[in-house]
Formats: sequence, C-alpha cells, structure tokens
Amino acid sequence: MTFDPAVSLTTYAGESEDFMRTLLEDLVEQIAAGTLHVQVGKTFHLDEIAEAHRCMEENKAGWKIVVLT
Repeated sequence: MTFDPAVSLTTYAGESEDFMRTLLEDLVEQIAAGTLHVQVGKTFHLDEIAEAHRCMEENKAGWKIVVLT
C-alpha cells in the first residue's frame, strides 16, 4: 500500500453546522496568525489548464495543484 497525501479518512460525530463553523474559524485564525501551511505539489499558469487537469486526473501532483491567473 502506498501513501497518498491527497486522500485521508476522517470521522466526525457532531452536527454539520458545528463542523463547518469550526473548520472555517480555524482556517481564519491560521490565516490571521500567518501559520496556515498549504503543501503545493505543482503550479500551473492559466494557459496550462489542460495540463493541470491531466495532472489532477492522473493524481501526479503529490499535493495541491495551484493555477495562477
């Protein structure tokens, strides 16, 4: 079995409203504190969108795909 950083299994036992509010608040706090770390696998320019899409479909980015406009 290989490790795929783009796939994870999680569970949550609360209400959907609590779940979304908690994630959003946590995200805002991390952005405000400058501690939000996003692992970028590949970066593409907008004119490379077809290549970016292929990369996504073939799961070859490793982490997140960023498209610059």
